[in-house]
Amino acid sequence: MNAIISGFGHALPARVIDNKTIVNWINTTEEFIEKRTGILTRRHISETETTSMLMANACYDAIQAAGLQPEDIDMLIVNTLSPDYHDPSQACLLQPLVFLKSDIPVFDIRAQCSGLIYGMTIAEQFISTGKYKNILVCCGEALSKRIDDSDEGRNLSILLGDGAGAVVLGPSYEKDKGIIDSTIHADGNYFQLLWTESPGTSGKTFNGDETTCPYFRMNGKNMFRHAVEKFIEVTLNTLEKNNFTIEDIDVIIPHQPNMRILDAVIDSLKLPRHKVRINVDKYGNIASGSLPITLSEYMKEVPQEEREGKLALIVGYGSGATWGSILYKF
Repeated sequence: MNAIISGFGHALPARVIDNKTIVNWINTTEEFIEKRTGILTRRHISETETTSMLMANACYDAIQAAGLQPEDIDMLIVNTLSPDYHDPSQACLLQPLVFLKSDIPVFDIRAQCSGLIYGMTIAEQFISTGKYKNILVCCGEALSKRIDDSDEGRNLSILLGDGAGAVVLGPSYEKDKGIIDSTIHADGNYFQLLWTESPGTSGKTFNGDETTCPYFRMNGKNMFRHAVEKFIEVTLNTLEKNNFTIEDIDVIIPHQPNMRILDAVIDSLKLPRHKVRINVDKYGNIASGSLPITLSEYMKEVPQEEREGKLALIVGYGSGATWGSILYKF
């Protein structure tokens, strides 16, 4: 039994933030942002909006697209690094908002920007055994509420956007459809390429003190090198393992970190640019939200009859470091 995407959806805030606005907050220039990141705009929520609001809308969208009702969902898997509350899980908060049954398993994972790939891979295992039938995977962020406008944090803050995406995975008895292969990886030796110290037990108190930092910190040069390396490596390994070449892939759906990383991967692998879905210029880097939003946009824009039989490669990299891929046949 294969796992297929039966439903998909995404949600973006209405507020569009251009580079001119960012320059008013952060010590940088419009030219620097566009040249170094390729980002022109991003979406930010208002002060009264939350990550769960975006996630709930994405989940409603996905459930409806699957032709299901909320009570048909058997499991919820959530990934976010910007939850409404530190604890308990964002999944428990989201469960009643989406009107899911009150006794199903729901849980968070922390795979960062690789969250969709990790979540779909976990869901695939439960579906292939027949234990669960309809599994909802949701990833979303409100990174605008984590922006550090200091000079130390600016090179990451100029990237950040908000949004959420979701997919419903279900069973299929057609062997040549759905998830053909999935692979997930991590290497904790790269933990401090991108990390946040506080809150946590690394300091004197859990909520932080003078020795800990509550903002993202990034080792940009090493992050760039490692991300490009793993994007390329997992793509080539997935193709080789399944006896495919780049030419066999009809659409490539990557995480959207910034345009420099995507350009480096595209150029190194000699990918046909028309096959690569890119929206980082419009939405910025939405961490775990980027992949499901990009996937959902593709599925909404390309009619089902045109997707039929197409081969997709979903590939991502995130802090941790985590990375992975899904080979999918529509």
